[in-house]
Amino acid sequence: MTKHIEVKAPFDSAVVGYVPAAGVSDIEDALAKAHSLFSDKSGWLSKQERIKILKRVAALITARRETIARQAAQEGGKPLKDSLVEVDRGVEGIEACIDELRTSAGQVVPMDVNATSAGRIAFTQFEPIGVVVGVSAFNHPFNLVIHQLAPAIAVGAPVIIKPAPATPLSCRTLRRPMLAP
Repeated sequence: MTKHIEVKAPFDSAVVGYVPAAGVSDIEDALAKAHSLFSDKSGWLSKQERIKILKRVAALITARRETIARQAAQEGGKPLKDSLVEVDRGVEGIEACIDELRTSAGQVVPMDVNATSAGRIAFTQFEPIGVVVGVSAFNHPFNLVIHQLAPAIAVGAPVIIKPAPATPLSCRTLRRPMLAP
């Protein structure tokens, strides 16, 4: 039997949703899968694919702005107007990641400075260095997850997010099945 976390509104303790609770074996499986994805370089997403994913996520969030903000306000207890700002900031964070992907491409390293480097060219190239594991706080349940998720997608790193127990619904909103067509 799958255990669930009951999510309650902080102002009246009304149940606003449920999310599955991950056990130790679920966490171990997620870490193993993420590490396996990272280790298989042939499966890494191209820069174009990562930009496409981030654009799609930003568009879906924008289209569902009010719904996402209401959910974040309900589970976190902040005013709706503040949650709307939080959602907008999340979209801006995603757009910043897209901008960074478009403009950051590594560097040319100065060579030809001595006999051993004569006639040589060197450059740096960005690539992920491992799995990203994020632990999110409760006070900005949507935006703080975006701040962990979007940069991980931008660099092409597998990512696992552990939301705050009090506000996991916003994190669930960003899961791949929720954003699929």
